[in-house]
Amino acid sequence: MGVGKNESSRSNRGSDSQTELSERMLQQSLRVSWRGLAAEVDRVLEFRAFSLWTRAIIEIEGSIPDSVLASIEGRCPGSRMRKRGSHDLGSLWTDLLAWSEQFVFTESKAGGWIEAAHYYSGLDPRSEQIWLHMERSVSEWSEKRPTHYPEFTEWWKAAPAPSFEIPPATLDEAIEAIAFSYWAVLLLAVGDQESSLQDKIESRCPSFLTNHPIPPSNDADAVARFCGAMEDYHLAGHEDSQRVKAAAMNHLRTTRITAYFDACLDHVQIPPFQVWLQHADEFVVNP
Repeated sequence: MGVGKNESSRSNRGSDSQTELSERMLQQSLRVSWRGLAAEVDRVLEFRAFSLWTRAIIEIEGSIPDSVLASIEGRCPGSRMRKRGSHDLGSLWTDLLAWSEQFVFTESKAGGWIEAAHYYSGLDPRSEQIWLHMERSVSEWSEKRPTHYPEFTEWWKAAPAPSFEIPPATLDEAIEAIAFSYWAVLLLAVGDQESSLQDKIESRCPSFLTNHPIPPSNDADAVARFCGAMEDYHLAGHEDSQRVKAAAMNHLRTTRITAYFDACLDHVQIPPFQVWLQHADEFVVNP
């Protein structure tokens, strides 16, 4: 954040190389709406799960069962996996992923944001659960080979959910609380009259200002603390509110809101919150 919040969060992301990677992936992701990116991340995760399902079964069987081959040909027509010899079955699952980039994820590849889709799918908590599910399946099937293997959709549905799932309505509330704090900072930055800003905050956060006076706009640390307190105020009634907030901070929508905030720092007029939030949701750069 230009007033301290965003820059501070970026400085804690890890090494310079990690920061450079995350920034490059962010710039790629801005070529498509965050909803479009989220949909592509879902598709990447599903295809990754499919490839790991094939890997688990082939690892047990040492060959491609006809049922698995039929599933591959149905999902990946023209991939010619039937012609593979037994000596190169170990790489089949990665070859399926490579095939998908050529023939499934064509829009994101053509648009120059396929790497971002893979990057954000890797950060998604579901990615680790899919991998662990594959490892558990191999372990269980090694001890007792099943009489028949589950179909992919059945296998995927059986994958455990991330350990801390948040109801969508709660996550939306947390994201909008973060967005509201960003919007309030923009009003501070453009010199919105304090009485006007007080009214806007009080309408959404009754009594909040009693214990949290509006800080000077040039005090970055005080502004960051003010925003954090405002976000916490919105989530105070939720169990494990800090984990809810952390999940919201890592959401693709929040990443886009943060990018839009940065783009608005030089604006002289900031629209009402709901209008600004809609603009943030629609924000793209060089699509």
